[in-house]
Amino acid sequence: MELKSSYRPIWWLLGPHAQTIWASRIRKIPSQKPEKEQIELNDGDFLNLYWLTEGSAPIVIILHGLEGDSTSNNVKAMFGIIKRMRWNGVLLLNRNCGGISNRLQRTYHAGETSDLNLVVNLVKTRFPNSPLMVYGYSLGGNILLKWLGEKGKSAGIEAAAAVSTPFDLASSTAALEKGFSRIYQRHFVNLLRESAKRKFRDLPPLFNPGDLNQLKTLREFDDKITAPLHGFISAEQYYSESSCLKFLKNIQVPTLIMNSLDDPFLDKKTFPSSKEVSEMVELEYHKKGGHAGFICGNTWKQIGWIEPRIIEFFKKIISRKSLINLT
Repeated sequence: MELKSSYRPIWWLLGPHAQTIWASRIRKIPSQKPEKEQIELNDGDFLNLYWLTEGSAPIVIILHGLEGDSTSNNVKAMFGIIKRMRWNGVLLLNRNCGGISNRLQRTYHAGETSDLNLVVNLVKTRFPNSPLMVYGYSLGGNILLKWLGEKGKSAGIEAAAAVSTPFDLASSTAALEKGFSRIYQRHFVNLLRESAKRKFRDLPPLFNPGDLNQLKTLREFDDKITAPLHGFISAEQYYSESSCLKFLKNIQVPTLIMNSLDDPFLDKKTFPSSKEVSEMVELEYHKKGGHAGFICGNTWKQIGWIEPRIIEFFKKIISRKSLINLT
């Protein structure tokens, strides 16, 4: 089902790049100082979780974007509204992110859903009486939607929301090789190269990664590093098997998908129509907003639209289920 909401972009953040850069680099958001927990995994690795808890209220699992962490603006903004609502929240920090090398011959990637599945089960065990929702943006949105499609009716959560999701990973890397968007690609490749260098110093890979400094595009990095590190033959196979688009028909949880048609990271031709998603999915496409931007308000008070919109959607689903349970 396609929806329209009342989002109106702030007038002086003209164009997708202004929205994207302001939201991620310039917008000042205080940290809520979530509590870090390291949990040991059966495969010999570990995960770092960042908790913000206020009791038995609803809880939101947060999935960050490419090379994100607890200091990312979208994470801090979501933690901020969770605290104001007196809800609970937990960030799943992907393996090898946040400057912390993981132990195994692997890291994370856009199609890796087993860690999310583990954290969902952990949260349900610790908060058995709390409504559980999951929010992911950018790469985290792809992970979330793919997981929802894989799990179907057994997902075991109340609702989900994905923002600025790359539905087709191959087209997204291609979009970042064009025009001004190459600036974003350079930024991500630099982060990924440094992350890989750190990891490989501690644990040399079982394949020859070549000269990391020669990798200039995301596709090159995925072909030389991400794919062989995670058992894919090539970047193309990685993109094909990990893109969430083909999983959207199987989603059986109320899910909000919100993207911007001017997103400089994505090809809008790949955005699914209502016929390509489950009836449980609500599509919300805006003309403006950039990538994980959606800044509104006025000159004196800039407001992020993403967080209140998602909380509004989650509250609607919780209320609807509460009414059903009472009848």
